[in-house]
Amino acid sequence: MEIRKKMGEKIIEYVGKKEEVIRKFEMKYGPFSKLKEKIINDEHGWEEERDFFEWEAAITEMDKLRRILGIKSEDQ
Repeated sequence: MEIRKKMGEKIIEYVGKKEEVIRKFEMKYGPFSKLKEKIINDEHGWEEERDFFEWEAAITEMDKLRRILGIKSEDQ
């Protein structure tokens, strides 16, 4: 039973970190779609491209966790 408690704590900690990454990028760039549009269509710097891929990875990981845990996304 102790292992389940530890796993639960680690998952909560991990999700909190990913949520913080997503919030940081939302504050810096606005919605993800705005940065994605810029990366695809406009000139952009290395920092923006790096942030885009890090942000996309965080979103993907959160979506995967939601699927695994059977949780609907907030935007669904």
